Amino acid sequence: MPLLYPNFRIHQVFGANTEVGKTLLTTALVRATASRYAATLKQPEKRVFYLKPVSTGPDEESDVSYVDRNSAPHTPYISTKNLFQYREPMSPHLAAKLAPDLPFPETNEELVRGVEAYTSGCVKELNGREGALFVETAGGVHSPALHPPHTQSTFLRSLRLPSVLVASPHLGGISTTISAYESLLIRGYSISAVLCLHDPYYRNHTFLEDYFRDRNIGYWTIKPPPEKYGTVAEDGVRLRKWYEEVEGLVGGEEGGGVGDASRWLEEEHRRRIAELDGMPQRTLDSVWWPFTQHGLVNKKEEVMVVDSAYGDNFDAYYTKPALPSTSSSPTVPEQEDSLLKAYFDGSASWFTQSHGHANEALTLAAAEAAGRYGHVLFPSGTNAPALQLAEKLKSTVGAGWADRVFYSDNGSTAMEVALKMALRASGRRYGWDGEMGGDVGVIGLRGSYHGDTIGSMDATPASTFNNAVDWYKGRGHWFAPPMVQFVNGKHTVLTTGPDEWSALPDSLRAESTATPDGWTLPFSSVKDVYDLSTRTISPLADYYRSHIRTTLEALVREGRQFGALVMEPTCLGAGGMVFVDPLFQACLIEVVRASGDLFGGKHWEGRSYETELKGLPGREAAEWQGLPVIYDEVFSGLHRFGYHTASTVLKHNPDISAYAKILTGGLLPLSSTVASKSIFEAFLSDKKIDALLHGHSYTANPIGCSVALRAIQLVEEHESKGGWKDEKAMWGVATGGDERWSFWDEKFVNGVSKMKGVKGSMAMGTVFALELEDNESDYSSHSALNFLTSLREEIVTSTKDDMTPFTPFQIHSRPLGNVVYIITSLFTKKEVMRGMERVIMKKLGEQSS
Repeated sequence: MPLLYPNFRIHQVFGANTEVGKTLLTTALVRATASRYAATLKQPEKRVFYLKPVSTGPDEESDVSYVDRNSAPHTPYISTKNLFQYREPMSPHLAAKLAPDLPFPETNEELVRGVEAYTSGCVKELNGREGALFVETAGGVHSPALHPPHTQSTFLRSLRLPSVLVASPHLGGISTTISAYESLLIRGYSISAVLCLHDPYYRNHTFLEDYFRDRNIGYWTIKPPPEKYGTVAEDGVRLRKWYEEVEGLVGGEEGGGVGDASRWLEEEHRRRIAELDGMPQRTLDSVWWPFTQHGLVNKKEEVMVVDSAYGDNFDAYYTKPALPSTSSSPTVPEQEDSLLKAYFDGSASWFTQSHGHANEALTLAAAEAAGRYGHVLFPSGTNAPALQLAEKLKSTVGAGWADRVFYSDNGSTAMEVALKMALRASGRRYGWDGEMGGDVGVIGLRGSYHGDTIGSMDATPASTFNNAVDWYKGRGHWFAPPMVQFVNGKHTVLTTGPDEWSALPDSLRAESTATPDGWTLPFSSVKDVYDLSTRTISPLADYYRSHIRTTLEALVREGRQFGALVMEPTCLGAGGMVFVDPLFQACLIEVVRASGDLFGGKHWEGRSYETELKGLPGREAAEWQGLPVIYDEVFSGLHRFGYHTASTVLKHNPDISAYAKILTGGLLPLSSTVASKSIFEAFLSDKKIDALLHGHSYTANPIGCSVALRAIQLVEEHESKGGWKDEKAMWGVATGGDERWSFWDEKFVNGVSKMKGVKGSMAMGTVFALELEDNESDYSSHSALNFLTSLREEIVTSTKDDMTPFTPFQIHSRPLGNVVYIITSLFTKKEVMRGMERVIMKKLGEQSS
């Protein structure tokens, strides 16, 4: 839960190492802040709070005890708390093992929730009044968490509290401090201030002060505390005098500085809130959003300000609508809400997010490659990340057919490259070339979407996405695909318009139901729908092949010419989350590959359609046949739908495939177009003009390639440890099985389809799609937007039955016309899933009542 309150500032104190004076200076900050309240309040009130999440060592030596002993004369204004205390003075994860009689959090997240709960209690106690909280961490930045292998800087990251870093004044302290600072920075922390005790010999401040102020970070050198000598009482007197001195506003080696730092932190807090509050209007004044009608989205309240993101969630700010004033004097609220709210990233940040925001492993991979390479030229060269990623893609998604990997920047350009590859290969084989090729089109699926660049748009039918683009022409023919949905609780395959569908074979007609768009056919399970080993020899497969072949024959008779088959396997994403009948796509591939007689014209030297169709099982995978087959797996590939590549679902390899979006786990833009040997060889000659003359300045960016490699490795590691076992079990998939499954419970998806106002639902892998009944069923519909706007107001919370409770959040996603979709990451926890399912069912029930 993000913690940001208008009248309650919170700072987290990290130490660059142990023994750097962290508790000493945190106490000084607590006192200096309390002294400000003491100067303005008539009656003492608890206004400054100190929290130590985990402390080790005897109670009388704990940090809480230290603050309590040394807070006079400001004690009436200060409240202290320790969440977990262990007796042995050692790393918390070891000290806890030696104290089995003491409470121990089962997870690191439980400790985070403890910080959240304490903060909420402070806010309630203040009841709208001003206050401050200092959360002091244990040891150094990377001191172990209670549950290894995480360190405290990692498990506290979800809070992302503004931080104060206590620098090391000792020998080697410059290096230690900068390393600590960079560790926090790379994990997304904001450093508000740096404090360092003065050491007259090492004088680290002479370097560190310039270093941090050059980075616009407040820096204060604080005189060291008095040495201990004489009696305990005498030491106490000297220490109290020292605290009084450093609380002064004047900084420097001789004294003071902490009071100035405390005032700085207060100003930083106000600046942060002002920045958030001003960003919506500044954005409306300066930004041109993609896929947005600014005539409709033009109010500050409609702008989501993402302050940070972590795991599955955004920490986001929405401007509250102004309320009419009924009094000339403002009233103090009884209790403040956090200005930031946690929103589940239900659109996976436009389909890119898969490993969780701010994933530490991916961030470090990016930092390492940035430090080693930055960006380097790629043509006629190489670098280790780009080479290793190409080899990895060939051996995974390209296993058994791929020969080459071409890099570009995003999904649209990956598809542009794929189209250039396919059309050139077809032109070389069938007698057209380059600009002399005439009006060559593609074969695809109605509702498909392959990107926003001109060539990619031309490979899709006319739609809201491209109707208003002046150069759009639409080069091809697009079959209306039969789709898979749960309809009123039944697993169903149903045809879509506007294609005309002939009557089903007699053996299927009794089971089917006629519809305005053709027919529907029930199945007993999702497994049966995706079992192509039996369905490809079924009467429906023959029906599909006949429908496809007859259509292509008619198109060729009209003089149409085609150079590629282009498809989004299993699901048409931006076109409305249409889950396509896998049998139809498999049959489409088979017919296209067997129809060289239609596409080759006078250059055709192959066998008949029937003979080619029978010979497909023995086809050489490296040699394209009929037309090059392109899989657009920009959205669907790399485990988004619970499989690595659609080849495992459709039982056919492509000749070219495109990957982007979650290729880097959602961290950086990078795409790859993977091609077979025969496609690559279509460009081989001794002439430059015959090369694939396409490229981008950031082609094979080493940072993106390095992150992609690490992203793939994380998924492989998760799989090797039995990952997604529980999710697969929900769908009846045995360990090691290759059937379809989802993070979303099958019972939930089935139940949703029975709700009033729901046309159908479907889920696979991380994706859940819900089609609402609406006369406006295309992208111009507002029904999904209305539902998601209402859903966003609901707070998803844990229940007592959840084994691992989670921090409350809300759900944010973007609509696709009348289709609501929500996408998880590859690591979303099952308790979070069940929580979202409960809220979605609740909202659907409210709308249908």
